[in-house]
Amino acid sequence: MAEQKNERQARASSQAKEWLLAEEIELKTIYKMGTFEILDLPPGVIPLPSRFTYKIKRDKHGAIAKLKARLVACWDMQTEDEYSTTFAPTSCFTAIRTLISIATQEKLLLKHWDITGAFMTADIDTDIYMDLPPGYHLQPGKTIKLSKSLYGLRQSLGLFHDTLESWLVNYGFQP
Repeated sequence: MAEQKNERQARASSQAKEWLLAEEIELKTIYKMGTFEILDLPPGVIPLPSRFTYKIKRDKHGAIAKLKARLVACWDMQTEDEYSTTFAPTSCFTAIRTLISIATQEKLLLKHWDITGAFMTADIDTDIYMDLPPGYHLQPGKTIKLSKSLYGLRQSLGLFHDTLESWLVNYGFQP
């Protein structure tokens, strides 16, 4: 089974029903998370297009665990008035190696975690309207307005960083 590059390929594949189910699960999940609301399209606003990306998730033995569709905004269509910054700090390899070295010397247990829907935990800092991806339609004159960040937006990583930093400070960590 191959990963699909776009909606057309996913819908034409022999796993079309499974990919469609993955898309529906993604849309329901992000709607339940409060990522967007359905509103009237304001006059003069051109909503961003969106699309799905597709990934086959495998278990530790290489067997297919699930098919994942992720809704993403088409960032290349985003205008500068729709974002304030695109900066987000990243870890350098030297810092990671230093942490691992210290943990090894001190016989500390290292753990990592994955934040499901990480970007969708961050509140968005501007009004962004978006169309649903190809194959999904709203009533005429309706669109979705993002209230949380979404994969594909230029500012998503910075907004997630600010949210994560705020959570860590609330739990007693210092920047």
